[in-house]
Amino acid sequence: MLISVVCPVYCHTEEHKEYLREALESVADQTYRVMELVVVDDGSPIDIMPIIESVKGLPSTRILRNTANLGHAQSRNVGIQAAEGDAIAFLDHDDIWLPEKLEAQAAILKKEPEVAMTFCDSQVFWQNNTCSDADQCSSRQTRKLYFDQSKIPERPTLAWLMTHRNCVITVSSVLVRKHALLDIGMFDSRYSTCDDYDAWLKIRSRWQVYHLPRVYVRYRLHKHNTNYAVDHLKDNRLITELMINLCKQLGPIDRFRVLPTLARKTGGRIYWSLRRR
Repeated sequence: MLISVVCPVYCHTEEHKEYLREALESVADQTYRVMELVVVDDGSPIDIMPIIESVKGLPSTRILRNTANLGHAQSRNVGIQAAEGDAIAFLDHDDIWLPEKLEAQAAILKKEPEVAMTFCDSQVFWQNNTCSDADQCSSRQTRKLYFDQSKIPERPTLAWLMTHRNCVITVSSVLVRKHALLDIGMFDSRYSTCDDYDAWLKIRSRWQVYHLPRVYVRYRLHKHNTNYAVDHLKDNRLITELMINLCKQLGPIDRFRVLPTLARKTGGRIYWSLRRR
């Protein structure tokens, strides 16, 4: 099975150059070798070619350049459309994979034909300092992202995903069959920040999703994590509309379980409307 590694890049600081190098080195170190690398340069003001050329052991690599800064969702879609693999793994340019990541996940997709997507656990860390326990982190952003991954079911249901935060599945932790991404219309670029959560919900509404309870990803937090303006009100409206539509697939008990989440989303819409005013 050929895996396409899609890596959207927006490199605009000296720190980003080092983060990108570490991310690419983690691709080169993968024990699974049947793969290609698709780098999507989203209008980086820094030339990333010297960084890519400095990393030894990379698989066959293609570099696509957006003519304008399109954002993370559309950049991932550019990579998906260009990918030649049967499955796609996403790696944000500031995250790091452990060497066995792709091998472990490829084995699941080969063994479980009904599974369209598998995701592993992620370790959140602040820049260069490890942070795996929320109680030890002073960063408010880190605490917000922290989730006890031991509570994630092996095969989470749609209702379970709808009632948990989008940080449960980080983009860099996913390996997904390409046909599933194409079938849902890829990532919805109308979102400013939770287009990935939208995609995972749509995929789970049609296929099985498998959780691999091993840490194979290091998710880096840093002062430049968010490069695009976040429109909380629009994101809230879009994800709430999606959840309401997906509720039609749920049984009565699961619909009841999702009601508190929908109520919070509605309250959030009022809050962000007031904030905007």
